[in-house]
Amino acid sequence: REHEATLAAIDKLLATSIDHPQRRTVQLAAIKHMIGKHALQEENVIYPMLARESGDATGALNKEHGQVKAMLFELSRMDKADAGFATTLAQLRTALEEHMREEEDVLFPALRERLSE
Repeated sequence: REHEATLAAIDKLLATSIDHPQRRTVQLAAIKHMIGKHALQEENVIYPMLARESGDATGALNKEHGQVKAMLFELSRMDKADAGFATTLAQLRTALEEHMREEEDVLFPALRERLSE
């Protein structure tokens, strides 16, 4: 659900007019909070379990989290009225969606199968 909510928040920001840079700033801050909280939970709970159960699958996942954080930093520094803001935000959305699909479709189901009740 958090994955879906994050993508929906990004879509809302993408739909926010370039004429409202302050609104874009507030929406981006909310997205950064959502992603930061979620990433921290995954990195501290889920990824260690994955590492124990399936070896080094977490190296790539942590690297992807780092790339997302770098993109969020770049977005926070950009002029919210700049046309490039939407381009970078769309790239972030694509990267997140790919990362989320891998987790939801491959890694998490495999982990659930190996864990006890």
